Amino acid sequence: MTHIQPLRIAPGIIWRALDGNAVLLAPISGNVRVLNGIGTIIWKQLAEGRAPEDIRADLLAGYDATPEQVDADLDEFLAMLLAEEMLLAEAL
Repeated sequence: MTHIQPLRIAPGIIWRALDGNAVLLAPISGNVRVLNGIGTIIWKQLAEGRAPEDIRADLLAGYDATPEQVDADLDEFLAMLLAEEMLLAEAL
């Protein structure tokens, strides 16, 4: 897993959970993202201040996936949110 820096939701992000999915809006950039059920679970945990390592552990415990698959999928998801400036990496 490559994301060891603490992450936080970027200021100004507006989000709502609807029917098991979440809709994210970054007003400054205009980026909109609709998350599926797993993405919504991850997003809610990030909103609670959970670290990526803890989210990874929850995903491994709750889903039938290999550690390598969880790492790849979580890294890709977090990288997308960072690139869209919906998440920020905090300095260590």
